Amino acid sequence: MIRFETVQKAHPMVHIRKIALVVFAALAAPLMAGCATTPETQLSWDANTRVGKTRTTAVAKPKPKSAKTYVYEDKYASAKPTPRPAPNYVTKNVTPYTPVTAKPLAPVGGAPTFAWPVSGRVVSDFGTTASGGKNDGINIATAMGAPIHASASGTVTYAGDELKGYGNLVLIKHSGGYTTAYAHAERLVVSKNDFVARGQVIGYSGQTGDVTSPQLHFEIRSNTTPVNPRSYLTTTSASN
Repeated sequence: MIRFETVQKAHPMVHIRKIALVVFAALAAPLMAGCATTPETQLSWDANTRVGKTRTTAVAKPKPKSAKTYVYEDKYASAKPTPRPAPNYVTKNVTPYTPVTAKPLAPVGGAPTFAWPVSGRVVSDFGTTASGGKNDGINIATAMGAPIHASASGTVTYAGDELKGYGNLVLIKHSGGYTTAYAHAERLVVSKNDFVARGQVIGYSGQTGDVTSPQLHFEIRSNTTPVNPRSYLTTTSASN
């Protein structure tokens, strides 16, 4: 038995529509994808109208700080200043003594009373020496550092070491126009214009100048003329 089946054919317009839908879908996919990644879709159009432009965020500037005014308060301004202590000067190798106020010299007349300035043996006398030289005073051997005493009261007119051969030398002016000299001292403890009393220590014996052993060269001069000290000293020798 032969069956007859009826085959229903689709209308040609249906196929055309399907083809049109497929083509539209294929074309629409890239366009939709492009719209999804366009930068303008993520930016604000009123501030950015071109692709690739970077948005700038404004940073607020800090407000300037007002200047501070500093007031210096001196809490010690009203305090009384502390007085500075008086300087204390110390002179080395000088025996302290109480200076005597300078007194005017007595009128020119008789010679004052002279005492031996040191104790010791006379090693060179006044006048011509054995070597043919001349001694204007006497040289008295002493121990190193023995005190030298002023032979009479008077005013120191020189104290120093500028005179060649004499070493440390002291000259004292006395009444009557007399002057005494003390040479070769190790050190001196008086200065020019000091007034010294008879017997006051004026220095210490040594061997400065042109001598090779501790001794004192002692002179007495009347004005500028050297005289023999033995004729003016109160005793014949220092040991007495």
